[in-house]
Amino acid sequence: MVAEQQRRRTVGAMTDHDATNTSESIDAPEALCNFLTAYRPTGVKEETWALIADDAVKLVLRAGALTRLRVEKDIQLLGAVVAHLVERGRPVTLDEALSDATLLSFDTSLQVGEKTKENKRGITRRLQAVHRGLPWRAEKRTPEERTDNLVAHTEVDTMHRILGHAHAMADDAEGVAFIAAVSAAREARRGQGAGPGASAHDWAPARRFADRHGWNMTQRLLKACVTHETLNTDQPLAIVIRNNGLSRRDLDLGLTRVRDLPDLPAPSHHDLLRGTA
Repeated sequence: MVAEQQRRRTVGAMTDHDATNTSESIDAPEALCNFLTAYRPTGVKEETWALIADDAVKLVLRAGALTRLRVEKDIQLLGAVVAHLVERGRPVTLDEALSDATLLSFDTSLQVGEKTKENKRGITRRLQAVHRGLPWRAEKRTPEERTDNLVAHTEVDTMHRILGHAHAMADDAEGVAFIAAVSAAREARRGQGAGPGASAHDWAPARRFADRHGWNMTQRLLKACVTHETLNTDQPLAIVIRNNGLSRRDLDLGLTRVRDLPDLPAPSHHDLLRGTA
C-alpha cells in the first residue's frame, strides 16, 4: 500500500513537471514555427493552402508577440479567409486574402456573436497593416513623453515678467506692440478676436521686444500661455470650457502641472476630492 502511494506521488510529480515544461516550451520560437508549418485549415485542400502557406507563416510570425495563443488565432483566421476565397472562386494569394474587398466580404459572411466578430476584425486589421508594412499599433507613451511636447505652464510667468517690463517702458514702441500682441491673444482666446495673436503690424516688434528679454515668442507659445491663464481660474472647468471654446488639446496643457504635484495629496485636498471637506 505504501509502495503504491509512493508510485502515484512519483507519477504525479513527473506529470506536473512535464506539464510545466510543455507550458514553457509551447511559446518557444521553434515550437511556434513547427506549429504554423504543420497547420492545415479545415475545408481547404492541402495544395490550395500550399499556395499561401509560406507567406502566411512569415506574416503571422511578424504580426505580434510570439505566443501560441496569438499565432494560433492569427493562422486560423487566415485559414478561414482562404476558405472564403475558395468558396467565391477568388485567387488564393496573401494580397487577395488581405485586400479591403475580401475582408469586407469575409466580415459580412461571419455568423458569430458581436464580441467574437469584433475580435476577428481586430486580427484582420492587424494582419493587413503588417502585411502592408504599416504600424499595427501605436507605442504607448510615458506621461513624461506626453507632456514634453506641450508648452509648460511656467511659460506664463515669463510672459507676465516681460509684460511688466513693457508696461514700465510706456515710450518703447516694441513694448507697446508686445502688450498689444498679448491682449490680442487673450481676446482671441475668449472668442472676441479673429486670430490667435497680434496683427501683422504689431507681431514683428512684439517678437523683438520678447527676444530682448530672452523669450523666443511664437504664435503657438503665446496662444498656449493665454490658454494656461484661462485654465488657471476659480470657475468650474465645464464653464471655462464652454465660455472659451476649449478643445481637448487645450485641456492637455493642464497636464504640464502634473509633475509639480506631490505623490500624495495634502489632507485638505484629500478631503476635498472625497467630498468630505
